[in-house]
Amino acid sequence: MTLQLPTHNGTHPQKSTDSFTIPQQKERLENLLYQKVQQGEDISPCIEALHYLASKQTTQDQLQVMWAEVIKERSAFNSLQRVIITAFAILGMIAFLNGTFRSVKPSAAVVNPPAVQPH
Repeated sequence: MTLQLPTHNGTHPQKSTDSFTIPQQKERLENLLYQKVQQGEDISPCIEALHYLASKQTTQDQLQVMWAEVIKERSAFNSLQRVIITAFAILGMIAFLNGTFRSVKPSAAVVNPPAVQPH
């Protein structure tokens, strides 16, 4: 089905509605509906198209809400992942330094300082 929209030089078929936003499409359909009512023409195709656009808008709104939730969850997961990686890195550094300090034996000069002899 092709809708005829009025222009300055007559009518032309509506080829692609994707170039317009849904509110723009609804406005154009409402204008067409008003003109058809004034001319006494059948308005059922316009009504069906308006119902379709309304359901399409609802679907898009629902998808946007779902996408926002996915982004929030992904952000929370990424933050938690960074915290866990940082905690393991710190624990690894502590374990490494602990092992390093335990394996270093103090020198004999520090443990047994030379005795001071009175003159």
